[in-house]
Amino acid sequence: MTKENVIMVRRGGRGRLVVLTFLFLLAITILVGCTKEKAPEPKGFGCEIYDKVPGDTGKTLAVNFENKIKLIGITVKKQSKNQLEVSYYWQLIGNLDRFKNVYVHFADASNNVLFQNDHEFCPKKPLEELKNKFIKETFLINVPDSAKGKEVTIKLGIYVPEPNGPRLKIESAGDAAVDEKNTRVTVEKVSL
Repeated sequence: MTKENVIMVRRGGRGRLVVLTFLFLLAITILVGCTKEKAPEPKGFGCEIYDKVPGDTGKTLAVNFENKIKLIGITVKKQSKNQLEVSYYWQLIGNLDRFKNVYVHFADASNNVLFQNDHEFCPKKPLEELKNKFIKETFLINVPDSAKGKEVTIKLGIYVPEPNGPRLKIESAGDAAVDEKNTRVTVEKVSL
């Protein structure tokens, strides 16, 4: 404490000192919070928009969800024993309405879901701008210890994000297997 603060406390100004200290700390918090920059999203992660099919689609798929959106490919790369980089390739062909979320299950051989990559479809872009475009969504996914060393099957679908929300039906899936009443498709197998 400075000599001035000591005098203020002795004269009964303790309340003023507390208020001034609070205001000082609040100002510092606001300044630090306002000037702190958010780390930029790594290049290639998030949602990328293309006029034609990207050349890096990896495994080609032909999964049609009620003529609203097609899953046209997937790539899965191990970044480390703890992380996967997964890219989903889509073509938006209709109006998704409320079906704005993708659920992604990483399941074991007994179909138990070990971990997930559920996400909102391309959340920073208006869906109207995406119609008839090709979309690449890329995520870095943490692998839990309980899944390490196992082979997992990646299964996904599109749903309305509410309790027991409806899912889009799969009209066609090419060679990919479907389950859960034609609402979930198996897209890839990965050894972790």
